[in-house]
Amino acid sequence: MHLPIQRIIFSGATVQAGIFRCLPACPLFHDSGPIKRHLVVFPRTSVSITHAGSTPIVADPNVVMFYNRGQRYRRGRLSERGDLCDWYAFEPAIIAEALAPFDPAVAERPQEPFALTHGPSDAAVYMQQRRILQDLLGGSAPDSLYVEEALLHVLGQIVARAYRTRGQPAGPAASAAGAVGALVYDLKSLLALRFTSQLSLQQAASALHCSPFHLCRIFRRTTGSTIHAYLNQLRLRSALELVAQSSTDLTTLGIELGFSSHSHFTREFRRAFGVVPSAFRRTASARRVRELSKIMIA
Repeated sequence: MHLPIQRIIFSGATVQAGIFRCLPACPLFHDSGPIKRHLVVFPRTSVSITHAGSTPIVADPNVVMFYNRGQRYRRGRLSERGDLCDWYAFEPAIIAEALAPFDPAVAERPQEPFALTHGPSDAAVYMQQRRILQDLLGGSAPDSLYVEEALLHVLGQIVARAYRTRGQPAGPAASAAGAVGALVYDLKSLLALRFTSQLSLQQAASALHCSPFHLCRIFRRTTGSTIHAYLNQLRLRSALELVAQSSTDLTTLGIELGFSSHSHFTREFRRAFGVVPSAFRRTASARRVRELSKIMIA
């Protein structure tokens, strides 16, 4: 029996940080109980999450999830690795302060500050929080001021981005909104399962029983991203860990992740994270990698 693995790796006055893993074989995989903290969660694998009373969300590395304390939800399998994520817990007053410029009504719901269930996660913020966790998993604990300040900045960034992109799709009537949401959900699920393969637009559209034109239009209108850009980000966020943890030749690694060549992989990695893969690999701490691997594989 594989029970969920949860570990708090930092606990400060304003924020806690931790890691979580729940394998598909775990008896608690579909329902691991209500959330115990107000959380911001960065998925590292792809999983379906359905908040009580809401519609399913594909929680993948391009998304950041928001949970209020006590939130009940159901988890559905997408990745064979199950649910692997990094989480950060903030006090309600801090969350309310971050939300207030975008959602003044937050003052009226102190116990449930998050009104949104999720938002987009850009590459810079995703990499920043991963670096913070790697620092925390290193041999010497970083200064708590640095950790708390950095994570409060992360909170501000993701809240602002979530509300900037909150708008509903322009065009479909309310009666069609459910079908639109289902199509986008199905495409994200497909991408989560096949992001390393050379999936063509026609193959994706055929699998989802719609035209390529309709699929592109609806996905971009709903997410603000092209399908290719979304797929590329899934590849790059997997690359961020594999470059640091694996000894695989970078050319081979890039090809295995779905990039057309080493130069393509290097160019896209640098564009997303501001550093080439070889330089990132050199700066990754072997000790941090071993520690992270022990926790995640146990």
